[in-house]
Amino acid sequence: MPGSQADRSPTLSGFSFIIFVVTMLSSISLPAATFIRNGKALGKIYIQGPTPLEMPVLKRGVAPDLALQARVHAVQELQYHLEKMTGVRPEVVVVEDGGAIGQPAIVLGQLAVELGAVPTRLAESEEGYRLLLRDGRLLIGGQSDQAMLHGVYHVLRLWGCDWVMPGEIGEIIPRRATVDLPGVDAAEAPAFLMRRLWYRGYPQPRLAEERERYSTWQRRHLGGTWSSPMNGAAGHFWDKLTKKYAAEFAADPTMLALVRMPDGSMQRRGPQVETTHPRVIELIVQEIRGAYEKNIANGNWTRETVAAFPIGPADGLGYSQSQESLQVGAGRIDPIVGEPDRTDELVLLGNRVLEQVLPEYPNAHVGCYSYSTHADYPARYRPHPHFVQIFAPINFSRFHGLTESISRTQRYYRNVVEQWGRLSREQGNPLIYRGYNWNLADNYLPYTKVRIWGEELPFYHRQGIIGLNVEATKQWGTLAPSDYIFMRMAWDPTLEWRQLLTTWCRHAFGDGAGAPMERFFLRFADRQSRAGMEAGSYHAYHLMYGRAWIADSQQLLKEAMAAATTDADRTRIRWLGQVQLDSLSLYLDYHEATRRFDFVAAKRAYEAMHAQWQAVYDENTDLVANEAPAYFRRFLEKFVTQSVMYSSAPYRMVYAIPDELPTIFDPHAVGHRLGFHQAEVPDHTTIPTRTWSSTWDAQGLATMRDTATWYRVRFKLPGDVEGQPIGLFIGGVEDEARVWINGKAIGTSGRGFSVPFVFDLTDGIDYKGTNLLAIQVMRNSKANEIGLGGIIRPSFVFTGPRLESPAPKALELRRVLPGGELGELE
Repeated sequence: MPGSQADRSPTLSGFSFIIFVVTMLSSISLPAATFIRNGKALGKIYIQGPTPLEMPVLKRGVAPDLALQARVHAVQELQYHLEKMTGVRPEVVVVEDGGAIGQPAIVLGQLAVELGAVPTRLAESEEGYRLLLRDGRLLIGGQSDQAMLHGVYHVLRLWGCDWVMPGEIGEIIPRRATVDLPGVDAAEAPAFLMRRLWYRGYPQPRLAEERERYSTWQRRHLGGTWSSPMNGAAGHFWDKLTKKYAAEFAADPTMLALVRMPDGSMQRRGPQVETTHPRVIELIVQEIRGAYEKNIANGNWTRETVAAFPIGPADGLGYSQSQESLQVGAGRIDPIVGEPDRTDELVLLGNRVLEQVLPEYPNAHVGCYSYSTHADYPARYRPHPHFVQIFAPINFSRFHGLTESISRTQRYYRNVVEQWGRLSREQGNPLIYRGYNWNLADNYLPYTKVRIWGEELPFYHRQGIIGLNVEATKQWGTLAPSDYIFMRMAWDPTLEWRQLLTTWCRHAFGDGAGAPMERFFLRFADRQSRAGMEAGSYHAYHLMYGRAWIADSQQLLKEAMAAATTDADRTRIRWLGQVQLDSLSLYLDYHEATRRFDFVAAKRAYEAMHAQWQAVYDENTDLVANEAPAYFRRFLEKFVTQSVMYSSAPYRMVYAIPDELPTIFDPHAVGHRLGFHQAEVPDHTTIPTRTWSSTWDAQGLATMRDTATWYRVRFKLPGDVEGQPIGLFIGGVEDEARVWINGKAIGTSGRGFSVPFVFDLTDGIDYKGTNLLAIQVMRNSKANEIGLGGIIRPSFVFTGPRLESPAPKALELRRVLPGGELGELE
């Protein structure tokens, strides 16, 4: 049995320690009863009917009976774990009358409540349960069958069971000949009513067994099946509204956002809407009324039913810049995105909608995500008590939690949550957390949230957040301890995360190997925090981790392997430790090769990352995220292939553009009119910045969001290329590159974040003298990735066959004259 552990006892820490104390105190008056002794069951499991002993087959289109499922899971899980422990599978008896129950016994559900296990800690989600040993019977009762199932898993933990990752390999079930019913009187209820850690819609193949393994793991960690009505306010809504009423929006475009186009003109366009338009407000009210009327007609709701509805923007930017929209805002600029803050605009919209809805439906709520450019606390309007705020912190450092003062962006986010928390305590506004368990634009490299969850969840609970609805990626080779800590603390945020990590490591790797593995994971958490990097995706990893750090971590794995006593422990050390170091080492191989301009070696390392991912996936699909190869292709592959192409025969690299370059910031994108591309502008008026070796965040430039950036490169060509075609390869920018050579405009890349571009410099090149290459990088989208800017990958000048066109796109810099006519090219 790969997951079974001989004679392994649970670590008594945090919540387990509290229960242990309760158990020991209770045992004075409630002596334990032996349930299984030396391979023989002395008692039975009793549950009230109807409870089939096998899970009913679900019919398509028929909602599952969650209560029935919970009862079946309860008896199955007890039988399964006791049989793994002792080799004995106790009998299950379905009865209606508690008088038929013998001793010793495990009594489940309503029968247990009737016999004395009345829940004393209750929850709105009906998940409060009670454990009580009375008269040789272990009573597991609850507010509901789901609560009773939670109590079953509590008992299994008291017997030393744990589940450190999905699948049988993650089951920690100690072998023993005798099992006693613990002397216990304990009542529990969850701190957060929603505790969802759900797999996002990841690319194919989506294997059914993956989701089944995960569903079982989450259930064993008391994942919540209850969903607050307030979660109905989640989701991006305006795009759905404009699609449903497309004809009406087309007939009256003033209902759509007024957006400034790249040429400076203003156009009405979706999917964002004009929130101050009376008809837009009417349509939202109409949607809410329609939902109530439909559900009332079906007999599901009444006019007093509590329900919540989304009113938030479509994903992305493109908000209205009309005077009406800007005037209802607070005049603030979002410090992370660099766009006008929209929080007040959305709060006002919600208040206006509620003003019309509540007279008819007094328990209706509306809300939106705290997200993107609407992630602040309102400065002008007080939200109605029925305004729901759902925190989706996508803009802030993913390497830090909001309690970590080292992070500038998380410090800002913490202040926002605290203000909403005060409002919630004053007037009852519902608050929900809708976050992420992974590093978003990268789910291949090592990443941990053990400290983030450990410090954030108690904070969220203090602020009055009622539920946790977390989008998750399937990357157990990296995220196993983080996900474990999240689920444990989602139930009880008073637990101490370091003690939970100790417990998880001892269970996952054994008593001897647990200590070095705990140091291994703490090294990641400590380095991730102390490095102070906030740039997203892959871009900061080489600034956080180096070869010496990997070598020291490898030594910890070696120590753990030497101390491991079972094959299962050694497998988990390799899967949950070595996989991380291998991926990090391969990425550093790739990055270091790009810094040497050895693009053939970079391609080999890139292919090795793919191969390593595939090998791990083939061994256990749970260990890696399905999206990782797609992210490789999206962010790295074009650079890898084209850098090799333009640096290898028939092409040849003739000048590697330095990492540190003279730089001029151009916040109004008028540097071409100021002559920044001309040789006469002295370089001593510029400042040096690094490009591909660092990030804007690491250089203190992260707040430079709304800006263009100029780089000036002076270079001479080698003598053997005179008269040959000359090209420029730009490895990647955020997110448009405009190019001049010796004052001559070559063209523009057009928009394209993190992808390479090539330009033909031949007609403007000076073969004998010094050339001035000027590159203006325009940030056209403020939603690419946090902490980046300018040139983000190595670039070079090359010779070889002439390119088919001077640039991906022509550069037309015209002035708009009075009357709307276009002037001459600038």
